[in-house]
Amino acid sequence: MKLKNIFNTLSLAAVALVATGCQDTDAQTDVLEVDAPVLVSVTPDETGLLLFGEKTITVTFDKNIGFATKNASKITLNGKSVKSANVAGVSASLTIKADVDFEKTQKLHIPAGLIVGPQYKTYDKDIDITWTVKALPDNAATQMTKKLGWGWNLGNHFDTSDMQWGYWDGVATITAAPFNTLAGAGAKTVRIPVTWTNHMDATNTIDAAYLNEVKAVVDLALNAGLNVIINTHHDSFETTLGDCANDATTAEATAALIKTLWTQVATKFQSYDERLIFEAFNEIHAGDNWNSGSEAENALLNEWNKIAVDAIRSTGGNNATRWIAISHYAANVDQVIANLQIPEGDNHIIVAAHCYDPYNFCLAPVASGTDSWGHNANASTSVSGANEEYVISQLYKLRQAYIEKGIPCYLGEYGCVIQTTANANAFRKYYLEFYCRAAYLAGIPMFVWDNNGKATGGDEENGYIDHATGAYVGDPEIVPMMIKACTSTDEDNYWFDKIWSKSPVYEAPAE
Repeated sequence: MKLKNIFNTLSLAAVALVATGCQDTDAQTDVLEVDAPVLVSVTPDETGLLLFGEKTITVTFDKNIGFATKNASKITLNGKSVKSANVAGVSASLTIKADVDFEKTQKLHIPAGLIVGPQYKTYDKDIDITWTVKALPDNAATQMTKKLGWGWNLGNHFDTSDMQWGYWDGVATITAAPFNTLAGAGAKTVRIPVTWTNHMDATNTIDAAYLNEVKAVVDLALNAGLNVIINTHHDSFETTLGDCANDATTAEATAALIKTLWTQVATKFQSYDERLIFEAFNEIHAGDNWNSGSEAENALLNEWNKIAVDAIRSTGGNNATRWIAISHYAANVDQVIANLQIPEGDNHIIVAAHCYDPYNFCLAPVASGTDSWGHNANASTSVSGANEEYVISQLYKLRQAYIEKGIPCYLGEYGCVIQTTANANAFRKYYLEFYCRAAYLAGIPMFVWDNNGKATGGDEENGYIDHATGAYVGDPEIVPMMIKACTSTDEDNYWFDKIWSKSPVYEAPAE
């Protein structure tokens, strides 16, 4: 039956109202007139985000509809036919799947006459929906974004958790050299991770000489014109969240340790201006569980954040209004958004998160055999679902959760290790530029992790600027490239399509 094919087996016949209880053979059947369908909504609506990759668009009407699947090609997004369009079963919604290109504006067009309602009455108007990436708001969050810009981590120096073999980055004394390089390239911030508890005595007093050593490096960075973030990193409580959640005595001792630690650090830097930011914790988690915390662990971590913030505020001076960054379980983006509680009444809090996705390419390419990323990656070894649209979506989550609400937020760590082949390093460069441009779209400051890894390549070899000499490690274009991607306001000439087109093509390593 042709009508059955046209309307995808939907039952679109009008409802027949038959008089009941009448034996008259002349009885008539009255057919109720049903109006044409009325458009109710399009999801996502024009205030939502339609950005990159295969997306689903749902067009909903006020009554069940029919649609001939052969007409899907007549529906266009930015002038190109969508991938599919259909009505699933008996439904009031048309579901459209389309490949969204790297454009700031997306335009959906559904010609009149394609949507059919009961009694075959058509929706006889064109449907035109336009999605445009909104400009970032001008608020406290975006002002902080401009202030912090792009930054760099002095990784594996003060955060060395066991000094038996010296600083992990192999540099005994930090000079002004790396900070001068950063400032000259246009960087605005340096994050200085610090482990404190290994430099405490039996009374939990921080060694004065160590405090002065940290202070001296903070001063070097400030004198170079950079903002500075110092935190607690690899400290004794970083992995004991589970123990504390399960034992009140351990929890009480840890709370006291956090309070005295931050009281001492804050007192040392009490007179420093707003260019110095404190970050309460690094990647607090339970044991070797990096995924998510229990309800008790999540609640306790929020308590720890408040203990640290209160300790800092209690020292007075500039610390009363100093910006303090807090995070949540493992600094994971999704865990932060889901579980972080910002101390009530404190309007100088920054939200911090980390992201090295996909892990196999960014941190462990040798162990995993992952040597490419993105739309041109080797499908058999790359990480499925962690490509261009994924990194955009992760950062955009932070924009929606915090930046658009006026709450400052930064990505305290990201990066990609030096790879072992020229082709893999080309993918590394592509990944870093694309990731940083996604951060610009989201309004998120970015601080790359640098542990002074060298250009030999390998897992955990995160090197960009030599910690001793200030020279670029490996490709000298990468740091300036990341700064430009994070901060350039030239959206017309530097949008994602320009980066996408520079993606390398996968080349199998020579045997």
